[in-house]
Amino acid sequence: MIFKEMKNKRLAVFLVCGSLAVGCKTPFSTRNPEEPISSQSTWIQPTAPEYVLVNLRNSLAEKNSTNYLRCLADSSNSGQTFRYTADPAVANAHPSLFETWDKLSETNFINQLLLFLAPDSTVQLVLTPSQSTGIEDNNRITFYQNYQLTVNHSCSNADCPRYVAGQCELILFRNSESLWTIVGWSDQSTGDTPTWSQLRAYFGK
Repeated sequence: MIFKEMKNKRLAVFLVCGSLAVGCKTPFSTRNPEEPISSQSTWIQPTAPEYVLVNLRNSLAEKNSTNYLRCLADSSNSGQTFRYTADPAVANAHPSLFETWDKLSETNFINQLLLFLAPDSTVQLVLTPSQSTGIEDNNRITFYQNYQLTVNHSCSNADCPRYVAGQCELILFRNSESLWTIVGWSDQSTGDTPTWSQLRAYFGK
């Protein structure tokens, strides 16, 4: 009899707790999951050379170093080695830095630059054709572009400008996967405004 009464009491407590759980939220109720935080990434498969320029602009705007470096030739799948030729004035001021500037140098530059960019900072690259595009053969093409690059970084040193402009020559190559990448990049000043080379000289040390 005692056992039966204890069993009935337990059942009553269980039913009361169950009805309370239905009628109100408990402190242990689960919250709706929050939206995951993810960085924006826009990448167009570079099956046409023009897409490389689009990817270059987008990777900078999105502060995405991985996509930025994907725009540059990789010897593992193209047999081509990326080379950068700085603006002559900047190259003369930093001869040891730019003599062998390759993809590893570019990797160091972009990663260092991104360290000085806050999450809400902006990067804008404007490219406009400066000359006719020259086609050398079916697997190689040259773009001549005037550029304006605005980078709102936190560096206050006078040697790291936030606005650079000039003219670049971009040599693109189609690799074994029929995808286009930049194998050669030459920089040239077009006035008194600092060039992209100067930005590289500071953050690529």
